[in-house]
Amino acid sequence: MVSKKAQLRQKNWAKFMSAYVVSKASLNGYTRILAKKHPEFRVNAVCPGFVKTDMNFKTGVLSVEEGASSPVSLALLPHQETPSGCFFSRKQVSEF
Repeated sequence: MVSKKAQLRQKNWAKFMSAYVVSKASLNGYTRILAKKHPEFRVNAVCPGFVKTDMNFKTGVLSVEEGASSPVSLALLPHQETPSGCFFSRKQVSEF
């Protein structure tokens, strides 16, 4: 029987936090699906940056307030000025 770690290594998949990485890719895909299905809404995914949280043992470089700035700014844009189905890295549209 081959271990999970060995299987990941054989396929050149991330060994560290692979489930987290896959969940983010899935979320980005679902964002696009929802945006197309519901054009009356603005649906986007936002990466706030590397924020100091319990999840990363407070090793992030941004404060919680700095991290919150991106999603809050995006949420407050007028509907007609806001893109939909996009991934934002901090406050910039980014390809994923």
